[in-house]
Amino acid sequence: MKFDELFFYRQKICDFTQNDKEEYELLLRYKCADSCYFPSEMFDDIVSDHQLHNSYLQRLEVLLEEQLSKDDYIYSLNLDYQELYFEETVEFLRTFKYRDRLRLELTERLPVNCQSEEDFLPIEAIQTLKTLGYAIALDDFLSGINHYKTLFILDDYIDRVKISALDFNSYLSPTKLKNFIFSIVDTIKFLNKEIVIEGVEVEELLASFPKEWLQQTYYYDKPHSF
Repeated sequence: MKFDELFFYRQKICDFTQNDKEEYELLLRYKCADSCYFPSEMFDDIVSDHQLHNSYLQRLEVLLEEQLSKDDYIYSLNLDYQELYFEETVEFLRTFKYRDRLRLELTERLPVNCQSEEDFLPIEAIQTLKTLGYAIALDDFLSGINHYKTLFILDDYIDRVKISALDFNSYLSPTKLKNFIFSIVDTIKFLNKEIVIEGVEVEELLASFPKEWLQQTYYYDKPHSF
């Protein structure tokens, strides 16, 4: 397994509240000949095998240290719940020296060793990361296992909820998509989480969102190498 072929693309998370701190999501890619892509099968193997994951963390450390030492941007890193069942993941994040500029996004996949959605959450690890000062986001809300129950269970540790329109753009008109997104946000407004909207590409719809909502979209910034 060629870990040295792993690298990151990034995509900007746009803040229109006149915050001068730029933020990007880090998107894992694998370099192969003249192409690059998210290595889904490789990543499945990595999170399923303790030894492979250790090697992956070593590569991750190199990539993160290299990039965060170059600039003062904020970066968001995707974390699979399964990774938090490996003690070295938490230990790596405990000793990472740029953690004030690294956000964590909990992805929507069920941990590979779990047979059901009951008791799948590595609560203790998430609590530790919060105590260490990490800002934590729930990624792709309402996809996979990142549903209302998960959000309510993790309420004390989650700062941000990301809502993606990617699965609905083909089925809903801009008006219906707008109503759908606003209705979702209304249902969780009482939790006072920061909101990020992903995957909306229609200018009029983007303009209708409150400026307090962050936006991550190809309309403003496509994933790119850096």
